[in-house]
Amino acid sequence: MADDPNDRRAELQRRARDLAAMRGAVAKPAQPEPEAEAHPPLAEVEATATAAAVGAEARSSGLLDLLVSLFKPKPTQPQRPVPVAIPAEGPSFTILVAALSGDADGQAATALNQALSARPAFKVKAIPRLYQLERLDDPAQVAGVSLNTRHAVAEEDADLLVWGEFGKDGYRLRLATASNDDERAASFGTTTRIELPAELGEGPSNLLYAACLAAVEVPTEAHRNSIRRLMPAAAAQVESLAAKPPVQMSMGQQRSCQLVFGHVATINAMVVPPEETNLWFDKAINAYRQAQRRLARTDPTWETGLIHKHIGAVLSAKAERSKDPAPLLEEAIKEWRQAVECLPRALMPQEWASAQVRLGVALYRLDLKTGQTELLRESVQALQATLQVYSRTETPQRWAEVMHNIAQVLEVYGDQLKSTEVLKRSIDACHSVLEIRTRERGPLSWAATQNTLGSALFLLDRHSTGAGHLAEAEAALAAALEVFQTHGAKGPAKVAAKNLGHVRKLAESRKTRQVIEPHWLDDPDSK
Repeated sequence: MADDPNDRRAELQRRARDLAAMRGAVAKPAQPEPEAEAHPPLAEVEATATAAAVGAEARSSGLLDLLVSLFKPKPTQPQRPVPVAIPAEGPSFTILVAALSGDADGQAATALNQALSARPAFKVKAIPRLYQLERLDDPAQVAGVSLNTRHAVAEEDADLLVWGEFGKDGYRLRLATASNDDERAASFGTTTRIELPAELGEGPSNLLYAACLAAVEVPTEAHRNSIRRLMPAAAAQVESLAAKPPVQMSMGQQRSCQLVFGHVATINAMVVPPEETNLWFDKAINAYRQAQRRLARTDPTWETGLIHKHIGAVLSAKAERSKDPAPLLEEAIKEWRQAVECLPRALMPQEWASAQVRLGVALYRLDLKTGQTELLRESVQALQATLQVYSRTETPQRWAEVMHNIAQVLEVYGDQLKSTEVLKRSIDACHSVLEIRTRERGPLSWAATQNTLGSALFLLDRHSTGAGHLAEAEAALAAALEVFQTHGAKGPAKVAAKNLGHVRKLAESRKTRQVIEPHWLDDPDSK
């Protein structure tokens, strides 16, 4: 006998009322909606069990589907955060890749281009020009290729040029910027060779990337921020490679790897938090010394001289950030002296002169800390020697920079000796520099020279018992202070203001001590 449909409907209604009662019995005060991953509520479990017991016959009933849907809670939908589109970081630096000598089919340059293009920080542009340097100890060739590569960077409005050659052992690359600041720490220039194997695997590619970051100039705050952001990770990536270069690398490649890491670690020391700075400076010095140990007896002595030069630059930079710089300056001076001895002036005049300048400046700075007058004599000698290389006609700006250094040393030297003759030499040097440095072309360098001039005039007046130089000193210092303040140079402005205060104080004290002689001393009728 068939079941009565009315009986089935009555049974379903009864079960629905039981479910409603059960939901009311387990109901709780308002609670936060459960997360999607939480267990389903009790009512949902009961509704599922009831629906299964009804069976296939009940599922065919539209009423059953309606009742189950009425009492089955809707699943809680998780609140997913709306994704925020993060703009991609655009390239920070424009890198030029020149054609490579020895790369007949251009495949090596293409691989180099691809390795650099894979870095989001770089916008890479290939240029067909070829730059060759056969001998590093050929002054004319070095000067010519340095000038041409700098011009290429400037013409393309780029940040860096990668150029060099490709041979059976791999790449021998160099990096060039638009300027020629070979006296700064970790300067690449023509003397720093980046030697890499023919296959640019992960390690060599990371080293080249870090080297490019270390070599670029940072003229704007945006550039500086990019280096602060990118350099630490890049340096950390290549540290293990430099610590233990692969044996598959040639000795020259291993040495290059360590020397380049020395540059990278030096730049990184300048951008990491202060508590990490000395650690990275020490890593740089250690890397340079490791590179030095890989030099063979047959290698030219100037290779050793270049490494001494790099170590001296790191020690000087470390001294600038130290509360007790004297011991570090003493170490740096030893390195600079060795660099000068190893670098042949006739064959490598620019490198030799650069080392002499750094030696002279380090000696001057050490004297300021220790008061050892003999250091100033050596400082003047080192700086004056560079004028054999830097001439007023051919390199006027570099000549003016060296002459200003000489003026500063003579000012301190003349003060210590109480020598008006030495102070007059300082003043004459300042006047010569101001013929090159003008306020219009270089206001800050002009102001620095005015500050030195004003200080020397003040000391000359003080040591010559009032020779009438205070007015000129005040004018020079006031002009320097105005420029420093206008350009936001707070440190130099503070120094200039202090010097100006000394001048005005001395002038005021002389006014109060001035004796007004009786008028009758000058009256001939009273005698």
